Amino acid sequence: MILQMNYLSKILPVAFFGLALTAQTPAKAADLTPEQVESLKAKIEALKKSLDSHLSSRNEGAGSRFLAAAADPRAAVELYLECHKTVNFDREGLKESDFRAWKETEADTLRDDAFVEALQMQLRYLGLSCKAAEVKDTEQVFTPLTSYVDSLSKIDKWPEAGQQNLLMQSVANSIFAQAFYLEKFLGQNENWEAVPFNIGGMYEKTILPHLREESPQSLMAAWDRRISQETLLVEFFEEQKEKQLRGMDRDQERRTKMRQNRGGGIMGSHDKDDFLRETLPNLQWSKLKDQFLYIDQLEGAKAMVDFIEKNLTHPKGEDWFSDFTSTITSGTSGGAAPAPAAPAAE
Repeated sequence: MILQMNYLSKILPVAFFGLALTAQTPAKAADLTPEQVESLKAKIEALKKSLDSHLSSRNEGAGSRFLAAAADPRAAVELYLECHKTVNFDREGLKESDFRAWKETEADTLRDDAFVEALQMQLRYLGLSCKAAEVKDTEQVFTPLTSYVDSLSKIDKWPEAGQQNLLMQSVANSIFAQAFYLEKFLGQNENWEAVPFNIGGMYEKTILPHLREESPQSLMAAWDRRISQETLLVEFFEEQKEKQLRGMDRDQERRTKMRQNRGGGIMGSHDKDDFLRETLPNLQWSKLKDQFLYIDQLEGAKAMVDFIEKNLTHPKGEDWFSDFTSTITSGTSGGAAPAPAAPAAE
């Protein structure tokens, strides 16, 4: 018995080593022939075209539905509820009764005119964003985009703080994009602003680049519109702040002003003092740069010099002077005029 054990102790490691070696060296799969490789490549290409066609049709259909709902308050609310039900209840395996209970808690919000108006604007921009992500030529979305931007500066009501994310978040994160699986599709267009309320982003990413390339003679008018629109928005939010303060006692007013000055929410991002001190001068300077680079170098240079002389004591005065010297040098070197940098951070 002892001899058998000694014998087994010698051969078992060898046997296991052989098994392990066999397990680590599986048989190699047969190689594809060149003809088979070409056939698979053709199949992949065909599948890609079919998938692209399907996605394009889906995205176009979703965009059309968003635009249709944007035109009618009732349709906008119905689509909003449908998408919430799909994303937050159906896909989570929750009951119909759970959705009805949630809907009941949202009843007051869904009847609020300011909320519904913001919802329609989100849907309008969402539909426009779907189209912009599909087209190759900005010209196809340029006119509706400028029309949309004009509408932003004409808002006469504003939703409560908890509802502002309808217009202050990326459309790729909206409940509509989630319901239609559009998050990736809407988030990959670098030449399109994703936030429905960011007028500055719409001008910087789409409107101004398009005009510099296709219609430089329209640049100054576009800059004037942008400055006017952003100024109107700041004035609008200043009025909203004042309305919040009416009827408050001294302590309530102090606490509210502190909250406003901390920059919370959309009102904080459109603070009048910050706009007049930082944003407006930067916009005016960028306009003059475009005048020099794309319209008239002599008049543009004169205007830039005048601007710097009037703003020598401004905290940004040194930056504008440095920008001026580099712009003049590069813009008159005989080469193609470079695209101007975006306005300094607000």
